[in-house]
Order: sequence, then structure tokens, then C-alpha cells
Amino acid sequence: MSTEIPGQIGPYRVQEQTGRESGATLLRAVDPSGRPVTVRLLPARLAEDAAAFQRFRTDAAALAKEGQANVLRILGSGQHEGRPYLALESFAGRPLAEVLRTRRLTTAEAFAVMKAVCRGLAHAHEHGVLHGHLWPQAVRVSADLSEVKLTDFAFSRLDALGMTGTVSTGALSLGAFHYLAPEMMSDRPADHRADLYSAGALFQEMLTGRPPGERVGLPSQINSTLLPETDVVVLKCLARNPLERYATAVDLLAALDRLEEAMKVRLLSEIRGITRPGGRGKALLWGAAALLAAALAIAGFLLLR
Repeated sequence: MSTEIPGQIGPYRVQEQTGRESGATLLRAVDPSGRPVTVRLLPARLAEDAAAFQRFRTDAAALAKEGQANVLRILGSGQHEGRPYLALESFAGRPLAEVLRTRRLTTAEAFAVMKAVCRGLAHAHEHGVLHGHLWPQAVRVSADLSEVKLTDFAFSRLDALGMTGTVSTGALSLGAFHYLAPEMMSDRPADHRADLYSAGALFQEMLTGRPPGERVGLPSQINSTLLPETDVVVLKCLARNPLERYATAVDLLAALDRLEEAMKVRLLSEIRGITRPGGRGKALLWGAAALLAAALAIAGFLLLR
């Protein structure tokens, strides 16, 4: 097969190749209206496997029907010279994995990203689509983490060959195995709860700064800003038995909302403790006020010189 980059794929005019990922060629293109899109040109082998190709067509069509803010939008799909392709919305974000390699997220950031991931999973699951390959590389984020989008679903990967809910090839990146639910690496069938296991592994990494696979303590033991209840949520996601995990991504999202609210209540209680009359907190507050007054006085003196 020629490695020359095609000038046209379906209705999309190709501008340039931007990279390769999981056996797919990534292309920058524009649709007939001039809107920029990313075309993911997949290996021909995917179309040669009847079951995998049917899964590709079904899942792609399901996600293309209705967009959701936390799933990279599928704008179209088809075949080009025997190779399946996906046309995806153009998004300038980068993989969450790149962010996690440079720093640990704040607790607020970790919760915001995790809740966005849950909303994306809930949308996919509602349409009968299992992500099947959730890890930091499959989550794209904007520079300020305000936009979070799931991508790289298993149905659009070479790994989909021969898969019926379990991992059956060595095509997966080695790092991704640490995020896979146990049933994905066995003969047991997997359902949407496998994605919740992966989400739990991702959440643990965002909270602790340590990727799965290492010897990691409970999140609240590593991150002092967390309540012990955080450990319960993470461990429930990471239960080896799927029946012991949250039933749905919506249930997990509700648990995160409750946990976040509990953390806000604790913070308010601590603030009230600091400002309670007669307490040590009052002295700390007066000390902080004195330092602030001194700083303002010095700043005023320097400005008047």
C-alpha cells in the first residue's frame, strides 16, 4: 500500500499529516464548508475483520448522532481505498498525560477533570458505546483544563481487531494496561463498568501524582487536602469485581458531587475555627492583618518617594 498522503478523503480535503497514533494516520483537513477537521485514517486490517469493522461502524454512528461537550465530536466516517476513517472536530488541546508528566493537579482541577470524564462516559454509555481504552493519553484538555474531551475510543484502534470486550492483542501501549479493568485482560465479558475502573485509576493518579502500577497509598494519605471519603470513592471504582463498582458513570458523578460538597463544608468549618473569638485562630488572623497593614504601609512609602 502506498504511503503517499491522499489529497482527498471522502468529502474532506487533506492539508497535511500531523502524526501517527495507534496504527492510525492523523491528517489535518477541511470539510466542504471550509471548517477544519482532523481525519483519523485507520489501518486496512480493521476493515478486513468483519466483527471489528461492524463495531467501528456502529459505535462511530452512535457517537456521531449527538454531540456532547466532553467527547471529541465525530463529524463523519467512511472508507478510503479500503481503510476506515473518522472525521473529528478540530481541538487544540493536548493529552492529559502531558500535563501529568509536568505537575500534579490541584484537588479542584482533579475533581473538575474527573467530573468531565464521567459526563463524557455517561454520554457514550447511554449510546451503547464502551470507551475500552481510557487512560491519560485518551483525555485531551485545554491549556487551563476548562475543556476536557474523551477521544481514542477502542473501536477506532487497531486493538479492536478480534476484541469482544477483552484485550486480545499486544497492540495496546504498555502504560495503558495499568488502567484496564481486570476483566478486560481475561476471558470474562466486559461492560461499561470497565470504564469506571479506568476512570478510578485516572482519578487516583490526578489526586496523588502517581500513576497506577506503582506502590501507591490511599489518596488521603498522600494528599492532605482530601477527606478519607475520597479513598472510598477511588477504591469502589477500583474494585476487582465489576458488581462492586458504581453501577453507572452517573452514579459516580453523583458521588463526586457529594464528596466535593463535603470538602467545601470542611473548609468552611476550618475557616470559622480560625476566626472564632478567643481562639488561636483569632491571633493568627490578627497577625495576618498586621502583616498586611505593614506591607501596605511600605508600598505606600515607596510609591511616594
